[in-house]
Amino acid sequence: MGDGTFVEAATPYGLDSLRDGRGLAVSDFDGNGSLDLVVTNYGAPAHYFVNRAATGHWLGVRLHGVESNRDAVGAVVRMRTGEKRQMRVVSAGDGYASQFSKTLHFGLGALSTADELEVTWPSGRRETFLDLQADRVVEIREGEGDLR
Repeated sequence: MGDGTFVEAATPYGLDSLRDGRGLAVSDFDGNGSLDLVVTNYGAPAHYFVNRAATGHWLGVRLHGVESNRDAVGAVVRMRTGEKRQMRVVSAGDGYASQFSKTLHFGLGALSTADELEVTWPSGRRETFLDLQADRVVEIREGEGDLR
């Protein structure tokens, strides 16, 4: 809710299955900026949930390690938009029987730019990028200091 509290919303979105869930993958599978779900269940087919909820602006970040490991596992990305701050960590092995996308997703709401994005690579290198336009995926290669 933006104030440190949550509201139960599984039922209105059709995610209140009583099946024996085994795996969950979260990613922007359809490339529209909203996170979708794939859920695997024991003894049943996988289910693909397309996120059709109203969304605001977003920014995807994909890292490519050079001195650090190629997939940038362990990198920490911090984003600042106005007074709000968000942090994501590139990880591997996020869940049982599944794997999330390594593209980090940041929600921007009504804002069309991110003021600052800071990447701390596993190598210890730190890079900062300013005034990033929303609604796209940026690719950052360690040490090159520019976005693709």
